[in-house]
Amino acid sequence: MLLLYTSIFSFPLMLGLFFIYSSLYSFSLVLFYPFYCYSFVFSSLIFFSFCVKLPIYGLHYWLPMAHVEAPTFGSIILAGILLKLGGVGLLRFFFFLDLFSYKSMLLSYFLFFLVFSSLVCCFQSDFKRLVAYSSVAHMIAVPVVIISRSVLSLKFSVYLMIFHGIRSPILFSLVGLIYLARSSRQLALLRGLTVISPLLSFIFIFSFLFTLSAPPYASFFSEVFFFVLTVFMTPYSIPFLLLFCVVCLVYNLNWLSNIVFRSNSSLNLHYRLQYSLVFPIFLSHFFSFLLLFIVSLY
Repeated sequence: MLLLYTSIFSFPLMLGLFFIYSSLYSFSLVLFYPFYCYSFVFSSLIFFSFCVKLPIYGLHYWLPMAHVEAPTFGSIILAGILLKLGGVGLLRFFFFLDLFSYKSMLLSYFLFFLVFSSLVCCFQSDFKRLVAYSSVAHMIAVPVVIISRSVLSLKFSVYLMIFHGIRSPILFSLVGLIYLARSSRQLALLRGLTVISPLLSFIFIFSFLFTLSAPPYASFFSEVFFFVLTVFMTPYSIPFLLLFCVVCLVYNLNWLSNIVFRSNSSLNLHYRLQYSLVFPIFLSHFFSFLLLFIVSLY
């Protein structure tokens, strides 16, 4: 699916790049200015090529399967680094994008699927798939900030990608840790964690607050400015943004209450032994989380 999307949107752009290189022997972005007269076609190709990699809803079908089938470290690298390449490409071509002609159409599309992709997270029973779909929902904020083309667009699109690159790997590392302990990612089976490991439950709660962009985390300010820039473009976005906040709270409370706070009558000695066996792995996750928390506060 990723190969199909990339070939559809990126192949004409690649042909244009090689045409410029064969004529001018350089890949410098400054040399694109003579071709800027074709702004509509050129901007569309660039924008949708990088939206595949972000990914944006409608171009996202490869992401949940890639996350679910990948091991934990693969999901961490994909969520923390590789998914940000699309945003970096949009930032590099920021001054070449001329999306004014269909800016309102793109904004309405993004706002609708910002809420819809968050609603999809509420129907997920697999913890890893829920985190993957939440990545799709949050990364839609990046092109919304970019198409606003304000003074703060570049700065806060970078902030959004940085903080998503921190919180999403944290959640995937917790998914891998609890899968080692319980051999399952189903939320209905992951219960009673606070009885077995209060310290791990404490880390889950902090991860929940960081994912929700609650103060005093620095991600809170990036989300606030995302709301400000969106409302600045159109005040009709306020109901969508409020609904997005409520739905995000719902699915995050869902996984937190299922894993940490809900009691489980099937706890046994084998479950306790499994947690004791993975304690060294738990320590590595704890110090990684502590480092990411300090970096985010800085």
